[in-house]
Amino acid sequence: MSSSIERLKEHLNSSEVHLPGTAEYATQSLPWSQHADAKPKLVITPSTLPSLQECVKLLYADQSLDFAVRNTGTGSASARDVILSMHGFKSFSFDEASETATVGAGLDWSEVEVKMAADAPGWALVGARCGWVGAAGGALVGGYSWLSHEFGLISDPQNLLDAQVVLNDGRVVWASEEDGGSLLWALRGGGGNFGVVVALKMRARRYHEAIFAGLVFLPFERLGQVGEWVERSVERLQDPKTAFCVTNQGPGTGVPPQGAKPGIAVVLFDAHGEEHAKSKDKGFGEIFEMEGLVEIACGMVPLSGMTKLAESYKSYQGVNQFWGSAPLMEEKVDAGVIKRAWEWYAKTIEECPVLDQGSTVLFEFCQAGFFNSSGSPKASAWPHSGRKHVMQVVLGCNAASVPPNLEELVQKRLKVAGTEIGGGKETGEYHAGFLHSWSDLDTVFGGNLERLRTLKGKYDPKNRFNKSVPLVARG
Repeated sequence: MSSSIERLKEHLNSSEVHLPGTAEYATQSLPWSQHADAKPKLVITPSTLPSLQECVKLLYADQSLDFAVRNTGTGSASARDVILSMHGFKSFSFDEASETATVGAGLDWSEVEVKMAADAPGWALVGARCGWVGAAGGALVGGYSWLSHEFGLISDPQNLLDAQVVLNDGRVVWASEEDGGSLLWALRGGGGNFGVVVALKMRARRYHEAIFAGLVFLPFERLGQVGEWVERSVERLQDPKTAFCVTNQGPGTGVPPQGAKPGIAVVLFDAHGEEHAKSKDKGFGEIFEMEGLVEIACGMVPLSGMTKLAESYKSYQGVNQFWGSAPLMEEKVDAGVIKRAWEWYAKTIEECPVLDQGSTVLFEFCQAGFFNSSGSPKASAWPHSGRKHVMQVVLGCNAASVPPNLEELVQKRLKVAGTEIGGGKETGEYHAGFLHSWSDLDTVFGGNLERLRTLKGKYDPKNRFNKSVPLVARG
């Protein structure tokens, strides 16, 4: 092991090797959830393709080395021995003629938005709803965007056009040219466990330079009224340039914990503008008339202003211990779904009060185009289809407050979230980015699982790329 680590260093500059106790080591090894920190012996940040190729070859060949590939840490990837950070790969280019942008795997989506604004004003990519999500990581597990009602998921074939990958033997390929495009198919929602992604080629589209972004708060007492509004709005709002989410107030929305009965936060997106957003017949006007509503942040902003509404959640990184899950719900939404979500949350907090420090129930209510834009469940590795809604649930607390049985309690509550909140409308499906040992991969990937596993065996026969979607049991 020690000889392999020394050989790794031979291919890197001193500025690309980070040992425990240094500031860069702390930054590049910090997982999203503190429980995942395996305290690696070394962090490396290669910044050239040749050095990355050599590092991947060495890491893959030495089976005594535990390693992980990461960017922002959102997926909490960590390892006992070596973390390979992609922060050295922050290249970006935009080609108006082909309407494409090539995005380095070391960028997060907020950095991509800055580069798009500078180099491609008036154009947009289908990118993550949270700016702190890594450009590559978010795309490889499906990825939701504020533009998904119009254009589908980040990983859909019409959005993720290609990916540059370093394979386990150090070869560099464009995934579309590998095995008749099968590698690219696997990367579209099947996770990144087939090699090390260096860059993504994305479809760019002309888009509004300013959109309406809204974050509004309502008191707990409006729970029933908000549920009724959600039921009507899911049915009524079919304009793909509009979207909304409902979540609980708390540290993730920039306010202190509120116990078992938190207030309500509603996030609003309207590319038509503020007048349209606040109209009762076309937009979200009804909610603006509810008693007790407080406008926290509402107005016209660049698209990047929309992702900034989630910036408070980044304060969790490396401070909290938490776990998440994302069950999918059927198309038809009833008025009681918000009340049931708050009841599930309250029961959880009553069992473990410290969980109010870092827990979230987030409903992403989706129009038909959200999951249906790829044309077929077989078009990408994650076979999303039909009209469904996403229920993201995250349970956690500050690491200093962790009780001894926290993970056991959290996993128990996550397992029943879909049933208790869905009220019979849960599908049994889960977003591929939030899987656990109890997740049923046959349900998640359906008829695509066998092909995915075949490709996993071809591109990673030793299961060395094993820190993302667990297509096979970890060795």
